[in-house]
Amino acid sequence: MSLSIYQRHLEDIPTQYMFLKLLRPPIYVIELSNNQVIAVCYYKNGSSKRHQVNADFSNRRMVIADFNKFSQALTDLLLKFPRHFLWMSAIAATDVTETLADGLTSIEVKVITEAFFVASAKAKRKTVHTAVSYQGKIVPLEKFG
Repeated sequence: MSLSIYQRHLEDIPTQYMFLKLLRPPIYVIELSNNQVIAVCYYKNGSSKRHQVNADFSNRRMVIADFNKFSQALTDLLLKFPRHFLWMSAIAATDVTETLADGLTSIEVKVITEAFFVASAKAKRKTVHTAVSYQGKIVPLEKFG
C-alpha cells in the first residue's frame, strides 16, 4: 500500500523536477486540521514513518490563525523524521482536511506553502516542492492570481 501511495505522489511531481523524480526522493504527506498536523513520510522502498504534532495555531474561523506557531509545529514535526540520505531534497503534499465554510483561499494556500518552506529550512530538511490540496483535491495554481 505504501509503495502505491508513494508512486502516486511521485507521478504528481511537476516536470521541472524531473531529475529529482529519477532520484526517487522521500515524500511527506501532511494532513492539516484544527490545531493538529499529521505527517507520513513515504520512502522509495515502500516503507513509511508517521508522526503527529498538536499546537495552538488554529481558531474557529481559520485553520491557520498564527503563522509562527504553525511553522514551529511543522518544524517540530519534521525534526521527528530522520534526515535524508546526503541531504536529498524531499517533496511535500499538504492536505487541509478541516471543513472550511468558503473552502481554501489563495492566501491560505500561500501561507501553508511558505510555512512549509520556513519549517523545512529550520529543520534542515530540504523540500523543493509543496502541493496543497483541500479535502483531497489539489488546489489549482491559477487560484494564486
